Amino acid sequence: MRQVDVVMGALPRGLGLVERVVRGELDTRGGPGVVRLAEESGLDKGQASRLLRDLVGSGVLARDGHEFRAGTDLLAVAAQVGPWGAESRALLRGLVARFGACAYVDVLGGAMVLSVRAELAAWAEFAWARAGRQTPVWCTGAGRALLFDHSREAVAELLGGEDFIGAGGPYAPRTVDDLLARVAADAARGVAVCESEYDEDVLEVAAPVRDPRGDIVAAVSAVVPHAAVRDDRAELVAAVGDAASRLARLLG
Repeated sequence: MRQVDVVMGALPRGLGLVERVVRGELDTRGGPGVVRLAEESGLDKGQASRLLRDLVGSGVLARDGHEFRAGTDLLAVAAQVGPWGAESRALLRGLVARFGACAYVDVLGGAMVLSVRAELAAWAEFAWARAGRQTPVWCTGAGRALLFDHSREAVAELLGGEDFIGAGGPYAPRTVDDLLARVAADAARGVAVCESEYDEDVLEVAAPVRDPRGDIVAAVSAVVPHAAVRDDRAELVAAVGDAASRLARLLG
């Protein structure tokens, strides 16, 4: 009985920490650490540290240096029960089967793109391909699609002095003006097309998903290897745009 009481007492404290971590990811100060989480939760540092350690061990949270963020297991559960669950599965699997693509539903998380839903092709045996991955907004198709409605000022503020170094493939944009020019060209056709921008010889196609008010709330993206030798590029672009439109209708 004592053990049950301990577990039930720890549960609300653990859930409180998870909520503060998720909210903290949107904070301009960066992700929260142990000290900040303990202070905000009314826990002593030792209690907070033990609970956070257990949450990281279970995959609910992840640790990046001194900061905590949502873990892959938490994101996977959110993807299953949220609006990107069953509605998106068939659409993404259709892209996998037809084009051998890894297919995603992505949302904007600061200057990063967060994949909340993933359906993987057989060639994708890498951790970066799974749900919960975070990729730079400036060198990915999903990132560009999510920026279609952003002004120049909003993009510049979002990137916050990004030096465009250390990530991206050989054809990634290297300045804000370069990025904005590509966003404008993609927005004009309604679908973002990126070749060798996030990784060499990889083609990524993405289209925005709009809610009933017309606001962009997510993107559908498909990633395929060997971009230079594909002869079905136009079909892939059309299929991704159609998948995004269908998901928007389902959400509406």
